[in-house]
Amino acid sequence: MVEKYDVVVVGGGAGGIGAAVGAAWSGARVLQVEQYPFLGGAATISSVLTFCGFFDQHGERVVAGVGEEVLRRLRDLGAYEEKTMGWTGNRIVLLDTEATKTACDRVTEAAGVDVWLHTTLIGARREGDRITEIELHHRGGREYVQADAFIDASGDGALLAAGGAGVRVEPVDQRQTSTLVCRFGGVTEDADLSREGLRAAVAAYGKSTGIELARDYGIAVHLPLTREVMALLVDEQVDVFDAPAFSRDEASARRQAWMYLDALRKHLPGWAGAYLIETGPQLGIRESRHLVGHETLTAEDVLTARKRPETSIARCGWPIEDHAGPGVTKYTELAGKGWYDVPYGTIASADTPNAWGVGRLTSADPQAYASVRVMGTAFATGHAAGVAAARYAEHETHDVAAIRAGLRRQAAIV
Repeated sequence: MVEKYDVVVVGGGAGGIGAAVGAAWSGARVLQVEQYPFLGGAATISSVLTFCGFFDQHGERVVAGVGEEVLRRLRDLGAYEEKTMGWTGNRIVLLDTEATKTACDRVTEAAGVDVWLHTTLIGARREGDRITEIELHHRGGREYVQADAFIDASGDGALLAAGGAGVRVEPVDQRQTSTLVCRFGGVTEDADLSREGLRAAVAAYGKSTGIELARDYGIAVHLPLTREVMALLVDEQVDVFDAPAFSRDEASARRQAWMYLDALRKHLPGWAGAYLIETGPQLGIRESRHLVGHETLTAEDVLTARKRPETSIARCGWPIEDHAGPGVTKYTELAGKGWYDVPYGTIASADTPNAWGVGRLTSADPQAYASVRVMGTAFATGHAAGVAAARYAEHETHDVAAIRAGLRRQAAIV
């Protein structure tokens, strides 16, 4: 038997949740497919326990809608905490792993989304210029699902590539690096988590051991509820499409995690009793495929904080955060530390009218991508694609004004 839905969303991270719930709120029958046993995407599978992009650098909210509904569920669980990072000025939302999983479950369930976990996309069928059917695999065997509209929120463009939609891939050495997030216990509340302290500890470790670690600073914060410390220190330049190489990179990153633990225990105040709770589990992947959209967001759009009141479907207030190589992060602020509009054409496929790519797939040049890729913005681009896909399933049109109106009815900021 073949299942039939109005909208299918592949991926259960921020963009996927935004898309699935936005489509369901619009009246569509929605299937969301996720290969892991829980929703949350990078936040839960890679322990990237920060939602970046809900605020601009003045602290103004630029994302609401479905994203706000997830934040509300986190507040209900007593697991919501904001923090302004001192050396960047970025305002982030800190997360707890289990609370985030549960919040995502509750939001999708309340919206009436059919969620299939433990389910992997293995193929897609295209007829003419449209994707018509996908092939899925889970422990029970293979499933075939048809839909009127498809949204790729996989991060890696798995659906777009399988369905023959246009994608773009940068050379490996030009992609954003990936980071293995580490969670540490036994770190005192008054421990040194500063950029300067981390740099001094890594330098002292290198001097005493002769081992040079690629990154000597990064985010290190106490998390809500557990008070564990999350640290983003271990970088790898990876090709996620090369399984043997990617496997070696994962193992290399785990080895580095133990070296950082040794360095911090020996050379940083408050870390003497620290221990490694968990890595990842998966490397936090920043870049793989990109959608070829009707429009490409550019560095100029981002840096000038360009406004597009007629075609905007989301706002982004995150600076350009360019992870240009292992141990290298370059921040470039937006004009006035404000926000820019993300136009509809950056999430709509240029050659497949019933397909969208959201989150990390948003059509953008390399510098613009280093801003628009973050999870807070992914909720917003996903939400827009969900509303658009639900309309397409009913009308087979791309009416941007109607999509914007639908987003406003669902409390999104456009």
